[in-house]
Amino acid sequence: MIDTSVRRWLPTWIGGRRTPQPFRATSSRVSRLAARYDAEVDAALQRLWPKARIYHDREFTRDRADFLLVVRGRGVMIETKVKSDPGLFRGSTLPPLLDRLQRDGRRLVVLVNQGDPAPARDLISTKLGDRGRIVVWSGPHHDQELHQAVEALLHQTTRHA
Repeated sequence: MIDTSVRRWLPTWIGGRRTPQPFRATSSRVSRLAARYDAEVDAALQRLWPKARIYHDREFTRDRADFLLVVRGRGVMIETKVKSDPGLFRGSTLPPLLDRLQRDGRRLVVLVNQGDPAPARDLISTKLGDRGRIVVWSGPHHDQELHQAVEALLHQTTRHA
């Protein structure tokens, strides 16, 4: 029987690389933060739009938003992003999603838990124009900003090409 520790070290003996342990710990920590953030966002959407239909895409993909919020028959995509530090949010993972939504003519609100979203705001504006918003949302004290962003998109009267 092969010991699991031997299987773990075997790739390094034959020239392969191992992922450093601190990176794996950080990655799983961020995953837990993202899952908790998604649950908090889901609760906020239910609290702010109690009669809305909320669909949560639980599969990880870069070209689909995490949530679809349907209010009064109109949909807004919601993408959540979790940062582990309060620095700039550049939106480097957003282009596949923005490209797809640009083709589909859909509306998008990106929620980031912390940081300065100015660089990502420029990216979203370039790709989606007035059909995209970004909001720093870290809890109920930011509900007003979330509500305003979604309602502004819901009130757009025309579907953009």
